Amino acid sequence: MVEPRRQCYSLPSVNLRKKAVGGILFVTVTSASILTGSNMKGSSSGRQGSSLMDATLEENNENKVLQTFIEVELGELTRRTYASPGSSPRWDTTFNMVLHGDTGNLKFHLYKSSPICVKYDFLTSSEIKLKYVDDDSTIFWAVGHGSSVLVKHAERIGEEVEMVVPFEGFNFGELRVKLVLKEWQFSDGSCKSNNSMCIASRQSLIGSPNFQSRTGRKVTITVMEGKDLSEKDKFGKCDSYVKLQYGRVLYRTSMIPHVLNPVWGQKFEFDELEGGEYLKLRCYCEYNFGDDNIGSARVNLEGLIEGSTRDVWIPLEEVESGELRLQIAVRNDDSQVSMVGTENGSIKLVIIEGKDLIAADIRGTSNPYVKVLYGKLKKKTKVIYKTLNPYWNQAFEFPDNSSPLVLHVKDHNALLPTLSIGNCVVEYQGLMPNQTADKWIPLQGVKRGEIHIQITRVPELQKKSSLDPKNSSSKGNQIYSQIRQTMAKVRASISDGDVEGVSLALSEIKSLEEVQDEYILQLEIENMLLQNKTGELSQEMFASSQAPSNN
Repeated sequence: MVEPRRQCYSLPSVNLRKKAVGGILFVTVTSASILTGSNMKGSSSGRQGSSLMDATLEENNENKVLQTFIEVELGELTRRTYASPGSSPRWDTTFNMVLHGDTGNLKFHLYKSSPICVKYDFLTSSEIKLKYVDDDSTIFWAVGHGSSVLVKHAERIGEEVEMVVPFEGFNFGELRVKLVLKEWQFSDGSCKSNNSMCIASRQSLIGSPNFQSRTGRKVTITVMEGKDLSEKDKFGKCDSYVKLQYGRVLYRTSMIPHVLNPVWGQKFEFDELEGGEYLKLRCYCEYNFGDDNIGSARVNLEGLIEGSTRDVWIPLEEVESGELRLQIAVRNDDSQVSMVGTENGSIKLVIIEGKDLIAADIRGTSNPYVKVLYGKLKKKTKVIYKTLNPYWNQAFEFPDNSSPLVLHVKDHNALLPTLSIGNCVVEYQGLMPNQTADKWIPLQGVKRGEIHIQITRVPELQKKSSLDPKNSSSKGNQIYSQIRQTMAKVRASISDGDVEGVSLALSEIKSLEEVQDEYILQLEIENMLLQNKTGELSQEMFASSQAPSNN
């Protein structure tokens, strides 16, 4: 039997049960057919936009200088064509757009441009919506003439669709565009591009954005170049650099002066994180009195395959133009070793030098020192006076408990509060026992500056005990004697009215206090190692006492 009023609905032939979380869309703005003001006479529309369009076109018919351009908007990403003359302009301009999510709303805004005026007049706009379909196809639709619906279906990724959509308002003309969905990215870490599938080797955790567990792989990001960056100075140039953030780790490129198409070719390495963490990019133009943001972007690092490199152009958001070229690769972290037993060792950090630090005083110099934060432990280097390229060469040692290691570079001032001149995070968790990493780390929060460090993971068996009572007491007595002598210098300088002598003596006392702190820390480490070794011996003795005896 046939049931009456039965309706049939078209369903996707395949449901791949995947959730799209982003994509790459190429948008080509081809041309527009815009009716002149004389064609619009007699219009019964009462919309303000129609009146503005009519007046604008009549005015430009008289002046014969009508020039229009299209601004394409997708989320926070906007791009603009050049201005084309005539009532039927042609642009043929293609933009690389980034889509966040499985749906998007493309907006096309039409503006009037005049060669004798810097002001742009908004005329009208049109919209196209798109959505991912479960069979890996994409649907595009828009409102047509008379409230009809225009629909295009791209059955496969990489298929081009062409749409002619009307501008809003009565008799405003039509816009012709071409759309190509180049890639869909999915919540399971996979992506599909031009009928090729890349599968992630792990399950992503999109629902847990705060989960920062490492996967045991290394992600290498090479910032290759930029193009068409925003002009910022009066000469139409820009001193540009890029900041990269992945999780809590932050890096920056060097500054390339006076170009809008800079080439960096700089490589940065991060520990890959689970949880769908995005790589965040922000591009800046450097100035003496503060840096201007010239665009930002987010890059989905899910679905990377070991042994392959993705070479992509990333459009910058929040600006009218600009793209960054990245090369992205991933590899297994061969240096990852089991951390069992390393807790009984230590981390040795040597702060060697700094270079190109910012000036903290009006004379163009600084008095830099480094404050080291390792978990709850705090240490300091000595102060190096009146330099932007200090040389410390000081070593610190901490118990190896995988705590975060953060360095804060500060400017010392005897009278005023200290001033921060940059900070950085030291990644050391991937070091093998006895492995040393020697690297320059760019400082964050400032325009420039780097710090040179060496960090080594020292296993327990190679640590030499310094708890000999004679050596311990003699070193403690030596520090105490030096502090007493320096205090005598302070009293003498105060009685002589020597302000500079007082300042230098106080700095010496601070340095001695830091030496004392290092010595106390070393005693704590040795005490911890001794307690661990005592515990191990106790366990062995207990185990041997419980073993059955052979009679």
